Amino acid sequence: MKKFLFIQTAFLGDAILSVPIIDSLKNKYKDASITVLTTPQNKEVYTLNSNIGEIILYDKHGLENNVFSMIKKIKLLKGFGFDCVITNHPSARTALISYFSAAKLRIAPSSVSLRFLYTNTINVEVESCPHQIDKNLALLKLLDFEDRDFIRKINLFFLKEDEKLINGVLEACSVNDNKKIVVINPLSAWSTKRWPKEYYKELALMLEQNGYLVLLIGTQKDINIGEYIKSNKKNIVNLMGQTNIKELFAVISKANLLISNDSAPVHIASAYNIPTIEIYGPTSPEFGFYPLSEKNAIFEIKDLDCRPCGSHGSNSCKKSHFECMMRIRPQEVFKTAIEFL
Repeated sequence: MKKFLFIQTAFLGDAILSVPIIDSLKNKYKDASITVLTTPQNKEVYTLNSNIGEIILYDKHGLENNVFSMIKKIKLLKGFGFDCVITNHPSARTALISYFSAAKLRIAPSSVSLRFLYTNTINVEVESCPHQIDKNLALLKLLDFEDRDFIRKINLFFLKEDEKLINGVLEACSVNDNKKIVVINPLSAWSTKRWPKEYYKELALMLEQNGYLVLLIGTQKDINIGEYIKSNKKNIVNLMGQTNIKELFAVISKANLLISNDSAPVHIASAYNIPTIEIYGPTSPEFGFYPLSEKNAIFEIKDLDCRPCGSHGSNSCKKSHFECMMRIRPQEVFKTAIEFL
């Protein structure tokens, strides 16, 4: 039996797009034991996945954000006797954990920090504009994978009880088979990746006036943005801060359309093949994080020399004009939304 350790301690979207690595490993090596090292914030991405034997949490942003905790975690991992460590996370800390796990085979992308600590690094940027999932799966080519071994689908799981919130909302709003649901994610960890809230408000009001139920998703800290967009309209529901990750999966799975910035909800929608409109500002689909849903549309301003201005965005526009977002008008997005609906 092979013992694999998979490490992914980055953002929620990165964790979601890593699931095919785990499912593909188990698809090829039926008797393999797969352990995942991840953060408490991303734990729910991996729970209920029968291909995962154990999930080890590393609170690197909280109580374990120190050298002593990292050493303790390394000792724990070393005791498992892993044969192989695979990671698509580029940090130096991940490289150190991988190295000191004592696994004989340690695989990562060639772009990682401290790459000399891995036994094998792979150039995953081999195709023109491959999706991040394809880049992730390229890490497995050293393990004698054939095309039939790869699982490209994102499998995310939730329980019936995780549907209680969304079912309650739909009942309260008298939603039937004739009323369609639009989920809007106006947020991102990076300010410049957020389409202006004024635009989202205008878009949400147009959708509400045309008879659609609009659900706003996001975190508790941004609840005021949700209230601003909601504008006291009954058929615009602010769910910001009201869902855990499993409940968020359930909400998006019920949608007829997701409209989002370049952020994790796009990948959740891809898991359930929900039609998706994605709005790009400082980043670009060429980075590989575009939607995989069969029906999708991307809005971006292609004639700006200053974009993309980074792989993640930033807290403010370096050119001070923010044209990459300001030039995408709500009426254009609304027109495409209606076509999809």
